[in-house]
Amino acid sequence: MKVGLKELQDLTRQQYLKLEYPASQVETIVEVLSYAHHRGNFQNLIQEVAVGTPRFAAQHEIMVEKETTLSYLINAGGNIGICALYLATDLLVNKAGKTSGFAIAGIHNSSAPGTGPAGYYAERIARRGFVSLIFCGSSKLVAPNGSSQRAFGTNPIAIGIPTSGVPIVLDMATSVMPAFKVAEAAIKGEKLPPNVGYDQAGSVTQDPMEVLRSGALMTFDRGPKSSGLALIVELLANALSGGCLPDDSGSSNWGNLALAIDPDLLIGRESFLKNVDRTIAHIKGLKRTEPASDIYIPGESSFMRSEQAIATQELEIDEHLFRAYRERVLAP
Repeated sequence: MKVGLKELQDLTRQQYLKLEYPASQVETIVEVLSYAHHRGNFQNLIQEVAVGTPRFAAQHEIMVEKETTLSYLINAGGNIGICALYLATDLLVNKAGKTSGFAIAGIHNSSAPGTGPAGYYAERIARRGFVSLIFCGSSKLVAPNGSSQRAFGTNPIAIGIPTSGVPIVLDMATSVMPAFKVAEAAIKGEKLPPNVGYDQAGSVTQDPMEVLRSGALMTFDRGPKSSGLALIVELLANALSGGCLPDDSGSSNWGNLALAIDPDLLIGRESFLKNVDRTIAHIKGLKRTEPASDIYIPGESSFMRSEQAIATQELEIDEHLFRAYRERVLAP
């Protein structure tokens, strides 16, 4: 069904205000989740309908625990990851722009429902002229290669590259599918694709509830390469930032790591942008395997979808999902 952007924004705002999130945080949450909505990512709707959204339960305000000339260590104080990583991107750009051209920020003690789309933060930094890298931890749901037991989060990674126009944004989970897609299948009563998850006994299953209750997802290539990448994200997002480790059972101390790099440290920003544009133009001009299809750069199709949503001021959302979400948000 068609849903207006304003209606969805208003419902998202009501959802988090109802759960007693501070008004100042709610506006940041709405901004980040709207970015996701415009790209067809309705993770907050799915979570609310499937299991509900956690109420605001922070222990204290987001605070910088440690600062050096190049870095920040941020204690999120149990606040939602969206607001902690949003603050980190501002701090990174300010530090990298004013000092050495490089900055890194680690976050720990951030909580569910997490950071939202990692690509939002990568793009936000890249639009200010910096190369960005974002690594996000989350609740454990993914098994390493060779096991059927949970050890990793879905552990998304996002990389932003500035261009003379729209930034290149690679945003991907290291799991075979995002957790919210498993929950969406459960809501719709659908099976998962073959060979994506395990049940508690370690058997491959297509039942999303078996995966969510006590099973695990596989990594994206179902082999050692993606499992290795998932481990690296786990170590960068959590081990380096003070977040929860795989054997911290039940912990909601999620970690994140973000970096901003000024091209002026190396070849220079102007030369870098020219090189990026030249590379993209070459790739776009290559012979296509399917003449009628385009060669897309990371983030390009999502950006086009977002632009269309903004132009029409509406989104296509599964009717059952949206009605269930709206009913929950508007319920007393």
